[in-house]
Amino acid sequence: MIKSCIHAARFFPIASRSSHRLLIAGLLMVGSALTTSGIAMAQNAEASAVSEGEMPIRITVGDVVMTGRFNSTTMARLMVERLPVTLTFGNHSGGDAFPTKVTHLEPALPTEGTELGGAPDSGDIAHYVPNGNFGFYYGKLQYWPGVVTLGSFDGDPMVFARQTEPFKVKIELAE
Repeated sequence: MIKSCIHAARFFPIASRSSHRLLIAGLLMVGSALTTSGIAMAQNAEASAVSEGEMPIRITVGDVVMTGRFNSTTMARLMVERLPVTLTFGNHSGGDAFPTKVTHLEPALPTEGTELGGAPDSGDIAHYVPNGNFGFYYGKLQYWPGVVTLGSFDGDPMVFARQTEPFKVKIELAE
């Protein structure tokens, strides 16, 4: 980008060398702003379409807002009935072997009509029935008999991985 700004600055008639430097600095600032805006727009454009039967959601972690969806399973629909909700998430007690940030749901989601067992992947939202953990996954987990994938989220899964202390997540229905 610097070479492009220097090249562009040559086409502006400027009397002094310091004015030339100011112009280059200004062009760099504009270029940086446009690049940042482009990245933000690209992240918003990456939001996956919501399929029939899925429920669109908005997930807020600090100042990061992501889109997502709960699937059409009975358990996911029961979770949607609790929205909007703000929950405190933290590290999984199993450490790095479990690439997820979790919270404990109270009361636990009922399991009737839900097939238990799954292997959540990065970007999935899942519930581990035996202990009531509800989590956002930022890596692949092997198959676990009590896991139920409830949906998925768009955006950078590492937003969750970077959290080192307990943190709040707001989940709400999106329009």
